[in-house]
Order: sequence, then structure tokens, then C-alpha cells
Amino acid sequence: MGIRMAYFRLRLGYLGPRALLSKGVGVEWPRHVRIGADTSIGPGVYLWASSQGHINIGEHCAIAAYIRIVTPTHDPAALPIAAVRINRSVEIGDDVWIGTGAIILPGVRIGSRSIVAAGAVVTKDVPEDVLVAGVPARIVKTLLPAEIRQENGRRALNAKRTRS
Repeated sequence: MGIRMAYFRLRLGYLGPRALLSKGVGVEWPRHVRIGADTSIGPGVYLWASSQGHINIGEHCAIAAYIRIVTPTHDPAALPIAAVRINRSVEIGDDVWIGTGAIILPGVRIGSRSIVAAGAVVTKDVPEDVLVAGVPARIVKTLLPAEIRQENGRRALNAKRTRS
């Protein structure tokens, strides 16, 4: 384990086994960030937890480069706008893939086995087993059932081992 991973293991609320954080990952309020086992966080990702807003990322997730996950926001119904801060936790399920440059806004829950396309801005909850894309993110496709996707994954891994 390198120095970076040792640092994150000490600072984060939880860092699961075999989780990997690339160079350039930034974290605010690290004690309020939990990252599950076998999850990979790409370079330049910024995880902005807050005093009352936690970030929980499940197991086996692929978080690509330059993603922003934020928990604090402001109340647009209150003035002065900068004076009233709201904190809402973000929950990301297991086996989620978030594409490069996506932004996950406060209070969002992303269901297990879903995919967030590159550049998407997620403003609302995402159900399980869907692909979302766009600004704001919308469901563009329902994914195959988990059992079929798991079998496809096993076949792909076996084929890769056979070629090696």
C-alpha cells in the first residue's frame, strides 16, 4: 500500500479492501466519506462532503476521472442566498459506473448497477439498473437484468484468461 492509500485509509470514514484512489483525488470532510471494497476512484475526482452531508459509495464501483460529488448547496428561496447553506447526503449503490466529468448534486441516490454517462449532471435520484445521460440527467436506457450482466461478466473474464 502506497503513502496515498495509507493516508486515505486513516482519514476517510471507511475505505474498503482493495479500493483505489488515484492521484489528484480531493476530499472535503473525509470522515464523512465512505468508499466500499473494490471501488476505483479516478484522477481529479473531488468528493465534497460537509458537516451534515455524507458521501457513501458502494462496492465494485468505477468512478472515472474529474467527477464532482457534492453535498452542500444553498437555499434559492432564502436571501441572502450565500447565508443559508443546506447539506444533503449522496448515496451511490454497488456496481455503479460514473463516466468522466459527471457531476452528482446534493441529496442524490444512485441505485445499484446503474451507469451515469460522461458529462451528465445528476440532480435527482437514479433507480437501479438504468443508464442516465444529459444535463440534467435522464434515463435513456434500462439495462439488462443483473443475473444476465453477471453471466456476461463471467464469460468475458473467462475469455480474457483463455487468451492470456
